[in-house]
Amino acid sequence: MMKNQFMITISDINGIRQYTLNQFIKVVAKWVLLGVILIIIIGAILLKTLSVRVDDYALYTQELKDSQQQLIDQNQQLKKEHKTLLLEKKELEDVKHTLISKNLQLQQSITDDSQKLESMNEHLQEIEKKIGLEPDMDAALGDRIKAADIKANSQNRKKFIQKKLSKALTTTLEKNIPNDRPIPYKRVSSKFGYRTHPITHKKSFHAGIDLVAKKGTPIRATADGVISFVGNKGGYGKFILINHAYGFETAYGHLSQYKVKKGEYVYKGNIIGYVGSTGRSTGAHLHYEIRYLNKWLNPAKYLNWNTSNHASIMNREKAVNWESLIKQINYRIKKSL
Repeated sequence: MMKNQFMITISDINGIRQYTLNQFIKVVAKWVLLGVILIIIIGAILLKTLSVRVDDYALYTQELKDSQQQLIDQNQQLKKEHKTLLLEKKELEDVKHTLISKNLQLQQSITDDSQKLESMNEHLQEIEKKIGLEPDMDAALGDRIKAADIKANSQNRKKFIQKKLSKALTTTLEKNIPNDRPIPYKRVSSKFGYRTHPITHKKSFHAGIDLVAKKGTPIRATADGVISFVGNKGGYGKFILINHAYGFETAYGHLSQYKVKKGEYVYKGNIIGYVGSTGRSTGAHLHYEIRYLNKWLNPAKYLNWNTSNHASIMNREKAVNWESLIKQINYRIKKSL
C-alpha cells in the first residue's frame, strides 16, 4: 500500500513521465553535479590558459624592460661619443689654427730663403767663373755648389801633388804604394764593384778585380811589405795578404800554391805564389785587392801606375789622404838627407 508521496509529472513529445520527489531531487542533483564538474574543468582550463598568458606577458614585460635599459645605455654611450666628438672638433680647430699660423711663418721663411738663394746664386756664379766652370742654371744649387767645391779642391790637390812629387818621393811611392800588375793577364773577367756572382748568381759587392791567366803563372808583390796571412780563406781558396807601408794592404786569392810564409818580408816584384782556381772559382785566375785602412780601393786604377800618370791617379783617388801622406814621406826624406 503506497504512502502519501509527492508526484511530479513531466510531459513532452515523447510522452508523460512521472517522478516522485526523491527521484526528481536525485536527477536534479546529478545534473547539478555534472554542471559543477564541467564548471571546474572549464575553470581549470581557463586558469591554465590565463597562467600561460600571464607568463607570456611577464616575459614580454621583462623583454621590454631589457630593451628600455639597452636604449638607456645606448643613449648614454651616444652622449659620451657626442662629447668626445665635440672635444675632437675643438682639437682639430686648434690644430687648424696652428697649421695656418705655421703656414704663414713658412711662407715668410720661404720668401726669406728665396732671397738668400738668389744672393747665393749670384755669388756662386762669380766663383764658377773664377774656377773655370760654366754655370749650369738648370742644375740644382746644391749640385752646383758640390761641383764647384770638387773643382776647387781638385785644382788645389793637383797643384799640391804636382809640386811635392820629387824624384825621391816618386821612388818611395813606387816601392811602398801597391802599383803595377801582379801578373801578366789575358783579360779582366770581373771588375771592382757590385756584380752578379758567377756561381751564386746573386748580386754582391766584388772587392777586387779578377785577372785571367794560365794556371801556374807567377804572382808578384806589387809593393814592399810583410806577409801577414798565408792559408785557405773560404771562397778565396788559397790566399795571401801583404801589409804595406802607410796603411795599405794587398790580397791575392785562388792561388794554386804559395812561395812565401807568414812574417816574411818581400820586395816589390818578388814572386809570392802561383795562379790557380782554388776556393769558389770558375777557372784559373787571380783575385787581386788593394785595401787602405780597411777600405777597399779599385785596383784597376793602379795597374798602369808609372812616373807620368801617378799624379793623375792620386788626384782621382779620393779615399786616400795623399796630402798628409806626401808631407810625411817628404819629412822622412829630408830627415834622412
